[in-house]
Amino acid sequence: MCFVMVGCKYIADIYPVQFVKTAHPLSVGLVLVGTAFFLSVEMFFIVPMIFDTGGVLYKLAWLVAIFIVYNLLGNMLACYRTDSSVASLPRDRQIPDPEEEHLWHHCDYCQMLVPPRSWHCRLCNGCILRRDHHCIFTATCIGHNNYRYFFWFTVYLTIGTFLSLATHLLLVIVNEEMRRRYMLFFISHSVFVAGSIKFDLMCVWINLILVFNVYAFVFPLVMMAYQVPTLYLNTTFYTPSDFRYNKGFRENFKTFMGSRGVWTFISPTIKSPLIHDGTQWETKQPSVTTC
Repeated sequence: MCFVMVGCKYIADIYPVQFVKTAHPLSVGLVLVGTAFFLSVEMFFIVPMIFDTGGVLYKLAWLVAIFIVYNLLGNMLACYRTDSSVASLPRDRQIPDPEEEHLWHHCDYCQMLVPPRSWHCRLCNGCILRRDHHCIFTATCIGHNNYRYFFWFTVYLTIGTFLSLATHLLLVIVNEEMRRRYMLFFISHSVFVAGSIKFDLMCVWINLILVFNVYAFVFPLVMMAYQVPTLYLNTTFYTPSDFRYNKGFRENFKTFMGSRGVWTFISPTIKSPLIHDGTQWETKQPSVTTC
């Protein structure tokens, strides 16, 4: 995973325009095609083999699948459409107040002062408020304004691939019982050889998808492994050891999720205004020891 990230960063630094034109469509397409593929396999092939299609569990599985896909794609789209650049600020907030000017720093690319925790992205060609990283799977930079959507996108991607993997493993567990029932059916219909070949091919297909599913689950899981500490400690992907802005989990969570907090998990359409515009960040006050 680290090798892929380092390789992508190396290419992006040398050929930023070509990287965006190539990596963004491929990565976004991979998410869309992968979502459609696993949804179709799960709901039209795997789940009907586990649950009775007329039962409550099958209907519940459909509701859960629709909810996950809606939030996965909805947060992905909202992340892309939400601008976290310094240029998205009102004109009067793009210039620091005199008492804040010493906290801002100069961007050599934009040739202007930018707020603390903001830094330049060559792929987006602009400075990003509390820039976390550039995500090729949402085709945009992840920063102060759209971090909420990226985080839930990652969460739902992890949940979706985990449930898909879990149903595959459940199918493997009950596979022997299915084999017995299939063999009885094939023998009773005098098609044992043809039926056995068909069943074996089906098992190969299931095992192949299972391998794909493992990789599909590991990738968002690694993404989550980076983002959970980031949210918990109020750091960023590239500054994981900078704890100056950590105000405790509850305050950190509200800072990035907005006033509605955990309710943003339900839908990307829930309005949850952020508590500030991303230009002012409180730091921990150093402790004073008296003798």
